[in-house]
Amino acid sequence: MALTAEAEVEKMKILEKRIKAPSIWGRLPCGIRFEDLQSNRYDDAVRLLKKHYLPEEITYRSVKLSEDKEGTDEFVHNVRIWMKDKMSIAAVKEGTDKLVGVLILRIQEKHAFSRTFSRVKITHNPNYTSVMKFYNEIEKPVNIYEKLGVKRYFKVYIVALKGRYRHRGIAKEMLKAAVALSASASVPALSGIFTTARLQQIAEEIGFTKLNEIYYIRYLIDEQIVFWDTGLGNYGAALMAYRIPDVEEPQELRTQHSSRFTIQPLEDDDDEL
Repeated sequence: MALTAEAEVEKMKILEKRIKAPSIWGRLPCGIRFEDLQSNRYDDAVRLLKKHYLPEEITYRSVKLSEDKEGTDEFVHNVRIWMKDKMSIAAVKEGTDKLVGVLILRIQEKHAFSRTFSRVKITHNPNYTSVMKFYNEIEKPVNIYEKLGVKRYFKVYIVALKGRYRHRGIAKEMLKAAVALSASASVPALSGIFTTARLQQIAEEIGFTKLNEIYYIRYLIDEQIVFWDTGLGNYGAALMAYRIPDVEEPQELRTQHSSRFTIQPLEDDDDEL
């Protein structure tokens, strides 16, 4: 009887481990898998972003945010808020189980922003604020809900990889994994601001269309170009969106249940500028 009880306990432990295991959204022959970004990887994700994203992403690089502790702290604060939805994707190296990239997503719901400024969290650091204002200028002219005919969508905040894993097609597959996750959650669309020509090309190849764009050379503050360190061929940042074919929204939008995850409604006062 004792052996049977011990076996049953072990069986329950294995089952619990399987239930808590992250969903796998894809695997690549090069040994990379895409899975849910779980809370035990949040600190690793923050370290990756501070080391490999902030110093190299066009807008943050131009304002030297990685050299500004206050601005970096504000960026990290918002990243941790975005990750709380538990809908983001981790790119993990098979075998070592090391985090090599992240794609940070957050659900956007039409009726979550009923108050004029309910989605705005005032930023204080001038460098971080300049980037957030730029993103807001790109998004402001477009009503994505009306444009795509949806009541909710996933917003792509960040696509980041460690340097040695770039230019290998991983970013494209990670974005495809985000589409698969969105479809699985019955969220019919994705949208994001893509700041490089390469990311814009990747998004177009998947099915994203460009809704608005601002050229870096034309974005001035006090008659000065803000984003000057843009790299060859990167002329502007573009708001792009993808309406996933054959994905229908459920009638109940406040909480969407799935066999693998639950999407909770947005907190009105926790988003960025």
